Amino acid sequence: MAEIKTTRVWNGLPLEETTDTDTGVIEIRSGSFLGIQGDLLATGDAKGKWSYNDQAGFLRRYNNKQRTQGKPALTQENFNKKFFTEGTKLLNNDRAAVLNNDENYSGISGAIRNQVSFSENGIPGVKNPETGEKNNSQGSSVEDPDKNQGEDGGGSNSFELRPISERPIGSVAEQNLRYPLGQIPNLGYDFVTFTAHEYKAAGNIDQLTTSSGLERVGGALETISLPMLPGREESNSVGFGADSMNAIQAAAGRIALDTLNVTSGEGMVAGLSAFASKSKEELDGLLKNEGELKSGIIAYFAGQAAQAPGLLTRATGSVLNPNMELLFKGPNLRTFNFAFKFRPRFEDESVAVREIIRIFKRNMAVQRSTSEMFLLTPNIFTIKYIHNSGEDHPFMNRMKPCMLSGFNVNYTPDNSYMTYQDGGMTGYDVTMTFQEIVPIYADEQQNEGGTGF
Repeated sequence: MAEIKTTRVWNGLPLEETTDTDTGVIEIRSGSFLGIQGDLLATGDAKGKWSYNDQAGFLRRYNNKQRTQGKPALTQENFNKKFFTEGTKLLNNDRAAVLNNDENYSGISGAIRNQVSFSENGIPGVKNPETGEKNNSQGSSVEDPDKNQGEDGGGSNSFELRPISERPIGSVAEQNLRYPLGQIPNLGYDFVTFTAHEYKAAGNIDQLTTSSGLERVGGALETISLPMLPGREESNSVGFGADSMNAIQAAAGRIALDTLNVTSGEGMVAGLSAFASKSKEELDGLLKNEGELKSGIIAYFAGQAAQAPGLLTRATGSVLNPNMELLFKGPNLRTFNFAFKFRPRFEDESVAVREIIRIFKRNMAVQRSTSEMFLLTPNIFTIKYIHNSGEDHPFMNRMKPCMLSGFNVNYTPDNSYMTYQDGGMTGYDVTMTFQEIVPIYADEQQNEGGTGF
């Protein structure tokens, strides 16, 4: 039982894996056809290193599958990055699952002997049955490989939060899509770009807060360029709310402030003494008044004691002056709405629109961790208005990083179901709602271009 065959579908491309439990080597082939073994594409050696056996053939098969899914083809350089990061990680996990399974060996003694050897050779994910330690993704033996200990090149004296690994969602770095394709008379050249970014969590206890929002912007993924349509507007608001403080509450506030001032400098005993003394002074001051003021205060306290706050009004027909004032409550987060009408005119444009819709939906969706124990923050977007000069628009507003909180597609925008011969829709109406992840502050407006935030 030296060779164990398994399968893997990587981004839609079916692959056949053959793992040798005697050597630890894994071979990756294209899918078999009519019983004929597929071509050898890549190999992971006995020390965890990967190499191509048919680099051009692997890229060709991958890109063919990409096109059938409406996705753009990759260059050899971009494919290499994708394979040796995302691809080999999945394939290493598959190999480790085979090598760690005692049933894939002729006997338990042979399983232990080979697994110890594979672990010492540095094959990722293999568990050493003698020590109980498991190799991490770099082939280093650690107690908990999920924490990737020993992979950061050194320790740190400060407390650092480890990121949770997530499932790949298929985003393509540096991919650029636009609508419409080609040149259309009278369209103009101003447009708006939406760039998806990985959400970058703090990772360090000292970086849990952010003011600009840029601290949460990770690596750039897809960029989508769409024409500037009517309805571009912004709305700024600040949170204010009514607040009241009657004479009794003001007196209580003075007592609390005086008590805390004494306590902070002279200790708790002095603070309690000051509290009692100040409370008596304030109460004596309120009750020394004669007439309706005194009777009103007595009715107020009597109502509080009897849990009948309306007693003052019933007895005197009045209420304490609330001294109402509008006070600042905090900033508000801005929301932006976009509406686009897509009317693809030919096949390439139809495929581009389909992929644009998929990109928005994919990047706004909640992500899962590899263990499925956690849900992770969706990707975020940076949005820019671009002038025909290629620079940020000099007379429009700027936006901070945003979350795509709402996305709606109308597949029958003209009140009829119509498709082209290949099934592509003749029209799509897309509406999107973005919300900035951090508020705007006054000092940020000073040197910001255009009309500011």
